[in-house]
Amino acid sequence: MTIDTKSKPHKIAVIYPYFAHYREPKLHALINESVHHYDFFGDTHSYGLGIKLTEDFPKGRFIKIKGYYFKPFMIQPGALPIALGSKYDTLLLWGNCTWPTMWLAALLGKLRGKKILYFTHGWIRKDPGLKGWFRNAFYKIADGLLVYGHRSKCIGIDFGFDPAKIHVMYNTLDCDYQDAIRAKLKPDDRQKTREKLFGKDSSNPILVNVTRLHHFKKLDMLIDAAAKLNQRGTPTNVLIIGEGPHKPELEQLAKEKGVNAVFTGALYDELEIGLMLNASDLAVMPGPVGLLVMHAFAYGVPVVSNNDYNTQMPEFEAIIPGLTGDFFEAGNLDSLTDTIERVLKSPMTYEERYDKTRESIERFYNPRSQLITIDRAVEGCDANDLYIAGLDRRVSRDGSLS
Repeated sequence: MTIDTKSKPHKIAVIYPYFAHYREPKLHALINESVHHYDFFGDTHSYGLGIKLTEDFPKGRFIKIKGYYFKPFMIQPGALPIALGSKYDTLLLWGNCTWPTMWLAALLGKLRGKKILYFTHGWIRKDPGLKGWFRNAFYKIADGLLVYGHRSKCIGIDFGFDPAKIHVMYNTLDCDYQDAIRAKLKPDDRQKTREKLFGKDSSNPILVNVTRLHHFKKLDMLIDAAAKLNQRGTPTNVLIIGEGPHKPELEQLAKEKGVNAVFTGALYDELEIGLMLNASDLAVMPGPVGLLVMHAFAYGVPVVSNNDYNTQMPEFEAIIPGLTGDFFEAGNLDSLTDTIERVLKSPMTYEERYDKTRESIERFYNPRSQLITIDRAVEGCDANDLYIAGLDRRVSRDGSLS
């Protein structure tokens, strides 16, 4: 299904620290659908971060290279022979400028005449001084950057980078599988799940979050906002799916505030998560929001997050106020509470919400769009942020292109 190209097939070494489970759809697309050959190099653990890794690689397509993590630095010595060798003509590196071996691999690969591409969040904000200079020096080694969002590209252009070399590649989950899960849901599953989670309070709106429970996610603000909503006469339920060091404090806070909250712990069964998201009314992330946006959108759930774009993750760009969610003033509890209340009072039906949220996934945030963008970068095409939209097609829900 990939775009036609007159160039010969390329051989690409994809070098990451590790390959997270949620990246499987993209990896499978690169392996099974590209005209080019991608091999994957990384470690088999996530260095204590609690991230589930994929084990679903075809034989011979994943090669372990051990990493040594000394936060914030990481060293992967095994990347250097790959950069120096002759097997691959292109290196697709995880673009973290604080990891010495990524610098060395890029420079050695460049000396060997290889094409160097970085897969990276890119610029979240304009870092001043030495920090900004260091990042930009690293990015200038590459022949192309694959970034998650348009804000990152705009900042790069402000720094003087060639827009033709910055490819916007949207993040994704397994949207085909999520579609299959949603298709299995029965009309009464929504109410049954609400009753199972919250019993007699199941008619109250459910505010959901799916994430690792760290302090910087500011989930205490979600608990506090739910408490304020209760005081205003708009009782809500809070559903938090995930595990992490902040969990005990959040559980205690919910108890102290009298908030009806359920903490499920870490879940990896998409059917189980899908049932809960399908039963929810609004996803709320007071801190930086990432793939929660795509996960919630897959089940028709709008998302509220903060408006401090200098600390946001790229996926915030998919939130369209009034249609697929809204933004509140960062750090302002009253603003968060008001925004939640406003979105909950939207007259849109569940099906209308689903159509709006699913539209961005069908057009951009899916593995096939990622594959096309990556292949174009490998082939040396100029970045074209309207290319996917210009195909005048969407990825249909049966997985084919139309």
